Amino acid sequence: MRAIHPIIPATAVAFLMLTACGRQPGQETERVQDQVNENAKEMAKADDQQEWLEERAEATREMTALRERLDQRLIREQKRLADGIKDKERRAECEAHIKELQANIARIDASMGTMGGSTATDWQHIKGESRTMMDSTTNWFDRQVEKIDKRTDADKDNDGH
Repeated sequence: MRAIHPIIPATAVAFLMLTACGRQPGQETERVQDQVNENAKEMAKADDQQEWLEERAEATREMTALRERLDQRLIREQKRLADGIKDKERRAECEAHIKELQANIARIDASMGTMGGSTATDWQHIKGESRTMMDSTTNWFDRQVEKIDKRTDADKDNDGH
């Protein structure tokens, strides 16, 4: 009988082991790489999710602070009106100011409701609309303070005019 070369059985065993596992080394590497990529995408999605939630929370805090400022001003104006303003023109101005404050508070409330129902997909759009509304409301509020300063010759906000 002829002797079998020792390398042939070792090669056959290695081949059988690779095929017995059901996967070739290249396919296994590809599968692991696909899993790593999928995990990375999920982690990036989680980071995006956390980021927009933090942005929404910050915008809500800013809006809440602005609403509180408007509420305080509304309470003062309502008290002033309730105390009695003799001058018809001043009374009309106070009533108009109260209506404007209420309208701006309603805008803030509506925007906060929209923000509360936002999702990751529509957040950028809602954020832009909310920022525009907040900026216009803040500018309006600041102009009202300036009007009072001019009318009373007082600089209550200490801005130099």
